[in-house]
Amino acid sequence: MNNQLRKRNFLLLPYFTLLLTLGVSALVAKPAFEWTTDHMQVGVRWQPSVSRPLNNIYEITRPVLGEHSSYAMFWVAWPQVEPSEKYCDYQNNPSGGLKMFDQVVDMANEKGLFVEFVFFGTPGWASEIAPNGGRRPKPDHFNAFLSRLAQHFKGRVHSWQLGHETNLKSIIPGADVEFLHNEIFIKGAKAIRGVYNQEPAIPVLISTSGTSPCQGCPVIDGLKGLGGQAVDDYFEQKIRNHALLDLVDSLNINVSDHHDGYGMMDGSYITSTWGNYDLVRQKLDREGYWWKPIVSAEAWVNWNDGKLGSMILSADVNGDGRKDEVDSFYKTLTLMGKSMERGMNVMNFLWTDNESPWAMGLTKRRDYNGRVGELRPDLVIPASDGGPAIITQKVSLRGADQNFRVSDGQGKNFTIKDYQNPPDPNHIQFYIWKWFSQAGGGRDEVVRHAMAGEIGNDLSVSGPGYTGNERYRVSTWNRTKKTFTNLIYSSGGSGIADAKVSIPAKIQEGKRFNHSKSRRDFREEGFTNGSYYKVDVTTKNINPNTGKDEDVELFELGPYQVQNGVLNVRIPRMNKFTRVDFLPSKIGKGKR
Repeated sequence: MNNQLRKRNFLLLPYFTLLLTLGVSALVAKPAFEWTTDHMQVGVRWQPSVSRPLNNIYEITRPVLGEHSSYAMFWVAWPQVEPSEKYCDYQNNPSGGLKMFDQVVDMANEKGLFVEFVFFGTPGWASEIAPNGGRRPKPDHFNAFLSRLAQHFKGRVHSWQLGHETNLKSIIPGADVEFLHNEIFIKGAKAIRGVYNQEPAIPVLISTSGTSPCQGCPVIDGLKGLGGQAVDDYFEQKIRNHALLDLVDSLNINVSDHHDGYGMMDGSYITSTWGNYDLVRQKLDREGYWWKPIVSAEAWVNWNDGKLGSMILSADVNGDGRKDEVDSFYKTLTLMGKSMERGMNVMNFLWTDNESPWAMGLTKRRDYNGRVGELRPDLVIPASDGGPAIITQKVSLRGADQNFRVSDGQGKNFTIKDYQNPPDPNHIQFYIWKWFSQAGGGRDEVVRHAMAGEIGNDLSVSGPGYTGNERYRVSTWNRTKKTFTNLIYSSGGSGIADAKVSIPAKIQEGKRFNHSKSRRDFREEGFTNGSYYKVDVTTKNINPNTGKDEDVELFELGPYQVQNGVLNVRIPRMNKFTRVDFLPSKIGKGKR
């Protein structure tokens, strides 16, 4: 391994070791506000390591987590937390899995990140044989597990998703729809809510489960058909169960590039990720739950041409004959744009490559302590940011920080030849995620504002600069900075023509957000008539081959005076990616 890389990684170790020795619990500085369904959250799914705590400490320092995310999702395997019944005593006999989650949750809190848990799996000691011959949790065991975990993480975990792809038979083989609703969703929600409602009461968000987009996979008993038809029935039965819906804050769908690059299942019931969103939205509205939001269960985009058996995991969406990171750039743009514009306030992608058959990390794995380079110098190259080396192949690391072994990962073993820009620590789709992550605000408190196409509460964009066959717009109110931020994508943006942008000057009564059923009332926050505001605009292009910003142009416009409850600005020129910030101006007309 390059001597400079070895020296740099060696110098990092004392810092990591000190943090681990001191523990992170004493450093906890929890998020400064309550997460409600009106808030915007853009983050990542982080899969930490039980055996490599120094690896976990390094990961939280990476920009994808440490700077750009507003929340972190963790998949919690029940067998990992309670592998045997003796590990139910968290105080006297915590498992390695519980210790790991203590570490990473505290680190996330210390960084000001919100935390979400998602559950799957059943340990053998807590399972039984169901009438259909499959295994499932014993009655009242899953909710008891959630009660223990909620008591342990109360105030540190802010959102709880009760299951993972629970339309599939493989997830809970012994379950049918009735069991899923009663034992997992209803009892699970009551268990968590009961703990968080105990004094001192702390707010919490609870959701149910996303569904797998697999068209041919066996589904749980009690659903009609397979694939898209079964998913349609899955949501139909769930949304008709008002006792269940009244216990949860939101429903979940998967956001993925499955099959055609955009989440198609059968081409009829589920034609795309946003088609799935619309299907669930229509059912919620019909049952009177117009205010119940739909959030991301998990999200992924494959950046190479991998397969899982005969299942093709990616698509050539730009028609150049390749399935690569350039495709992932365009897929991520479409998936995030269509979902967030419709009203998806919570979005996450996998933070880095892992060893699974999928290649879907936003970033590349790093040789955080230099050991991969020592064992396999052929697998690392210097990183363009000067940090730990880039690992150039899908790998599996088994063992502790100081003695892990390196082997191939699962599925197609991608190599450096599959990387679009090998020294870049990030994959190309990261730069799309990063642009949309501005809607989450990082550590700032940000809530949804105007909704595209909602008359009277619209983010309106018009003019020759706003053109092209793919266009998205998302508007937010940053309560920390007291500014309105608007993200506008226009595939035909040429950097030549102008456009007019208009939004309400205050948070309005919304059809989906900021209404009488909201947990907190943000209505009327914003700018009053007669007050002055200024507008900062950043318009640019992002190169789909490199992820680099190009043609960046900045405008400082105004001040203007608020009239008729509307903020207006005409942008002289618009490229494809435009951010428009409306800020208060206390100086007055003619000065910013």
